[in-house]
Amino acid sequence: MQRRDFLKYMLSSTVAGSAWFANGVSGIATAHAAAAAKSLIVIFQRGGCDGLNVAVPYGDAAYYSLRPTIAIPRAGQNGGALDLNGFFGLHPAMSALHKLYQQGNVAVFPATHYPNASLSHFDSEHFIESGVISKTSNGWLNRHLEASSNSSGMRGVSFGTEIAQALRGKVPVSSFNDLAAFDLDMTASAEPRMTARLQKIYAQNPHLGGNNGVRIQNAGRTLFADLGLVQQLDVKGYQPANGAIYPNNSYGTQLRQAAQLIKAGVGLELATVNIGGWDTHQTQGNQAGYQADMLKIFADGIAALYADLGTAMQDVLILTMTEFGRTAEENGSQGTDHGNAGCWFALGGGVHSGVYGQWPGLEKAQLYKGRYLAHSVDFRDIFGEIASKHLGNNALASLLPGHNHTPLNFLG
Repeated sequence: MQRRDFLKYMLSSTVAGSAWFANGVSGIATAHAAAAAKSLIVIFQRGGCDGLNVAVPYGDAAYYSLRPTIAIPRAGQNGGALDLNGFFGLHPAMSALHKLYQQGNVAVFPATHYPNASLSHFDSEHFIESGVISKTSNGWLNRHLEASSNSSGMRGVSFGTEIAQALRGKVPVSSFNDLAAFDLDMTASAEPRMTARLQKIYAQNPHLGGNNGVRIQNAGRTLFADLGLVQQLDVKGYQPANGAIYPNNSYGTQLRQAAQLIKAGVGLELATVNIGGWDTHQTQGNQAGYQADMLKIFADGIAALYADLGTAMQDVLILTMTEFGRTAEENGSQGTDHGNAGCWFALGGGVHSGVYGQWPGLEKAQLYKGRYLAHSVDFRDIFGEIASKHLGNNALASLLPGHNHTPLNFLG
């Protein structure tokens, strides 16, 4: 961690006190006793992934008239979609995810979004990660942590340069770009002395500095608790299990480190992971090309995580999302522009394979505003089912305020 990143962390975190820190950084053995019974890993495809070429509606004839050059051939044809149910098929680059579907562990939501949606990346990311269709300061995952705040350990981790909106709120979480680089950027002899000095400061009454003092002290408590734990992990020497091979990029690193934290028993309940690059306004490709390359990385990473966790996957659920889909019709640059409904996936932890939600259709009269795939699944219903059936949080009125939950029944 660079010094400027340390200061940014201290000033930007909006976290409450860490009960775990109050008991001292006691190491992995103690943390293991507080390990979360269930874990959720959320993968955000940032940029707006074109869902129509992910879960391909090859049974809808309008799909091919709307996409004369970028459509994926029908299942059974050369380079065609990998069949799911006789109407939908996965992009052929996603064979690793298709194998998991065939094993019965993948739910597909090909038309997921929210009413009166924004075409803005920023707005839709914020609304979705907040779980509320309005500008609010906290995220749905942090509200879940707050509702069960008696737990301890490294409960939430946001992989990336800053804390994801979904994990912003009152409960302490840490943000890592790479666990292997999580230190104070000091010499081996200087860091313990600085840590000891700062811990004495953060152990004082946090109310002495007013509201900002509370925020800074609580951020520091969380930082040093997590730092002490991570220093006990052999991050660089970690070997994935069961032959799992992660993509050789930041996305693969984040997934691998999420798996390591879960297997180390640090109490991880929630982790957010990012994979960007989905804003395919031009040269999107079909069976091959830019999007195909991205989808292979995306699917291979999930399959590696699934294999690496092995039997632990029965207590882990992976959710993938994107801020919106793309236009139903390809544009003049053989790409797609900002759209409406997109394709999400859930897999692991009690998931029943299937395609969920009615298909809105791609005929002109069926399109939203004449250009976009309409949504048939509200993303908050996915959140609600995961919260209640996987995470054991039935307080959906406070978790997802303003939304009446409709069960989708993709979880057992």
